[in-house]
Amino acid sequence: MFEKLQKSLSQIRHKILARKPDLEYLDQQDLSRFSEQDIVLESEKQIQKYLPEVLGQALARTWIDKRFLDAFYEYPVEVLERGGVYLPDSVSVEFKKEKDQRPKVIVYENEKKSKRKLLELKLVMVAEQ
Repeated sequence: MFEKLQKSLSQIRHKILARKPDLEYLDQQDLSRFSEQDIVLESEKQIQKYLPEVLGQALARTWIDKRFLDAFYEYPVEVLERGGVYLPDSVSVEFKKEKDQRPKVIVYENEKKSKRKLLELKLVMVAEQ
């Protein structure tokens, strides 16, 4: 009786361990997107309201993903567009990472011969007890 029970448990354990997780849903996800839907920002008010959350996600990802850091450093507007976030042509984005400084993102509205700062964001980690 004990051997039969042990054999049954062994078969169950083998079936459970043999199952591989079904990760097919990951293949169907675009993990580079910032939102399920495109975010089209057309005004300064919309930029002030919605862009900080998106840029916070981007900054957080630069801390943990070297490839994303390199791409966002060189092509921040294009990375945002690939992630489903669209800005007016008059808006530019700069990503700055200086030695011993926290990375930051600055958003400008480009006027004829000058730039006007709309946003400046940087992530700060806080440890609490």
